[in-house]
Amino acid sequence: MQGRITVNLESVVNRKIVRKLFSYYGTSGKKRIDELFGAKKEKDLSAFLGRIPIRLALNIAMKKIGLTEEMEKAFFSKSFNKQTLLNIMATLGKNGLQLPFRFDGPLVIVWNYTNLCNLRCRYCYQSAGKPDENELNFEEKIDLIKSMVDANVSYLAFSGGEPIMGPRFWDVLSYASKYLHTSIASNGTLLEDKKLVERLADCGARNVFVSLDGATPDSHEFIRGKGNFARTIRGIQNLVENEHLHVGINSVVTRRNFHEVQSIINLAIKLGVNSFNHYNFIPTGRGSGGFSQDLTPEQREELMNLLNDYHMKRKETGLNIISTSPTFARVIYQRSGGGSTGLFHYTADAAMSLSGIIKYAGGCGAGRVYGAIQPDGTVSPCVFMPTVNIGNVREKKLIDIWRESELCAQLSDREHYHYYCKDYQYICGGCRARAMAYGDILGPDPVCVEYTNQLPQADLRAYAPEREAVPA
Repeated sequence: MQGRITVNLESVVNRKIVRKLFSYYGTSGKKRIDELFGAKKEKDLSAFLGRIPIRLALNIAMKKIGLTEEMEKAFFSKSFNKQTLLNIMATLGKNGLQLPFRFDGPLVIVWNYTNLCNLRCRYCYQSAGKPDENELNFEEKIDLIKSMVDANVSYLAFSGGEPIMGPRFWDVLSYASKYLHTSIASNGTLLEDKKLVERLADCGARNVFVSLDGATPDSHEFIRGKGNFARTIRGIQNLVENEHLHVGINSVVTRRNFHEVQSIINLAIKLGVNSFNHYNFIPTGRGSGGFSQDLTPEQREELMNLLNDYHMKRKETGLNIISTSPTFARVIYQRSGGGSTGLFHYTADAAMSLSGIIKYAGGCGAGRVYGAIQPDGTVSPCVFMPTVNIGNVREKKLIDIWRESELCAQLSDREHYHYYCKDYQYICGGCRARAMAYGDILGPDPVCVEYTNQLPQADLRAYAPEREAVPA
């Protein structure tokens, strides 16, 4: 069934006339897209005719995905979704529906706004602390946001460092929020000041994600520093009290806090946040060389199944479950008998109706769905690859860096990875940042049972020798 749907989808989308329509709406026909999002409709005949194909196509797509009329109205009420639609149109018009599938411009950008931070967290991928000497100035930051809009970026996540400490952060956030869906990643300690929380909402932020790596002071402060558990909890409570913000808890899971994950999730439910976000441990930044704290394949599988259990209870708990591990999509797919999976770290309950696009949309999105920008304007395929440089926005437009990157093209082409997972290559395919940390950016994530079950134990030890030295 899935193969037939995929073939039919490809045969329709890749027709010459259909691709020309996509190209039209992604370029000279952008006004027709603007009209869908509330712009005044032009009354001439060409405008009327131009509206017909896109309206018909959207009606079919919405029905196939399972969106109600109310959900459709909500989609078109958010201006940043226009960027998403334009990106899809430009991608399909230019390349059609084919493998490797890669967006014409990054859909999501994580921006390490500054390296400045009030904490010195043990596993910080950015090794944050003091600001970099060559960080973008205010004018360059505004120009960067304009280039994101031109590239049809929809989602912008401010990270760091601690982004709210960065120069003129509030001005930049306000400007970005006019055009993009903005979110903030914070350690939460400064947000015990309610005025800062109110300011985040006033400046247009939609989501705030706070790092919490334990359900007790001892476990959290082992990572984040003494005295910071209570400050972080107060920050989360202040965020939850603000009706304009969606709040998430981010947790990096290692061997040290593995057995505490359920307690952290239950604390998240008690605090009333909207999501629990599991972050893969990536041995990079201050975590470089920390392979001994990485989960075993069996622990990771247990964790993914625990997350799936809570995912299944989300209507009861009110807590959405997100993971940066592509493995989560594979576990959801297995546990649901193919009825659900994950797209770009998010779960998709209507996966059977989406089955025709899973091979294009599933798995790690580094360099094909999202990218990262460092404080000095350096562009990377993923925020967890801070040392990888594919260009700098001071020297070239973001869209040109993205389109011309050979590395990003390689990351998108799973047929030529150095390890091929025959059953789940397009549902999961492995985390590229973890593969890089273990020595081969196109290789496997060695802490995956689908990989390790196919390896002799001697080969596994050779691939990740440091992990074997520390008991689980």
